[in-house]
Amino acid sequence: MNEFQEIARIRDEELRGQASGAGARALLASITAEEPVREPRRWPWKRLAAGALVTAALATAAVVGPSILNPPGSATSYANSALDIRFENNRWIARIKDPFADPEKYEEGFRAVGLDVKLQFAPSSPKMVGKIFSMGGSAAGSGENTEVGMEFEPADCEIDTPGCTLILRLGTSVTETVIKAGRPAKAGEQYANTPLSGDPQGSMPGYLFKGKRVGEVADEIRRRGLKLVYEIIDPAPDGGHFVNPFRQSEKVGRDWYVWESHDAALGAVRLLVTDKPVAPGTPAAGDVKDPGSGAG
Repeated sequence: MNEFQEIARIRDEELRGQASGAGARALLASITAEEPVREPRRWPWKRLAAGALVTAALATAAVVGPSILNPPGSATSYANSALDIRFENNRWIARIKDPFADPEKYEEGFRAVGLDVKLQFAPSSPKMVGKIFSMGGSAAGSGENTEVGMEFEPADCEIDTPGCTLILRLGTSVTETVIKAGRPAKAGEQYANTPLSGDPQGSMPGYLFKGKRVGEVADEIRRRGLKLVYEIIDPAPDGGHFVNPFRQSEKVGRDWYVWESHDAALGAVRLLVTDKPVAPGTPAAGDVKDPGSGAG
């Protein structure tokens, strides 16, 4: 006998045969005569699933709701971190907040008001900042409804100064277009356009490059604190020129000739040079009175 048998007050053998007694039969009849009461079964996982379903429904409503209430094209204004676009004076006015923003941010704004406009900004020389480089697309009708323009507000302000805003104007019938425009270049960025260095707003305004020897021009460029890069060209019989990619690794001599000069980046100019004399009367030497002067 173990300790658990000592603790037990009622033993199995004492109950043997009791189920067939009169009391037992009466109790059994009473129990089986009553309809059992069943407690509802609870399934916590069903509640969680239902809660998740509601959450999903709310999330769906949050996404679908605005689209239903404000379908594309129904809005007359939209703003995000890149631009603010509004319908004013029978045209669309887009005020550019950030010319360095991801192009998708501009497209987001135009889509919100029903326009298929792709606006792209590229690094440019100072005089082309805020100017349209190229444009393509479609517009129905004619006149001011097809107008596309870019300007500063107030006029002639500097884009990187407080209170200066770049504005894109679109006529009402301009529904699909791709616009590429200039923005300020960051340090080291190559210009997307090719401004002439000798132009009034170039890095060396008024300086005559064409037909001069490379040595003289290179010395002047460095004297002005500008960086210098070369692009070797071959004059063409028709008076033009072409760039031979296989010659770009050649060493440029100081006695070579300058065909033209472009501002390549902020503080850098690109000299188009050739080892052949620039023939008088060609487009490249049109403003040179004494080709070859100033040999170094």
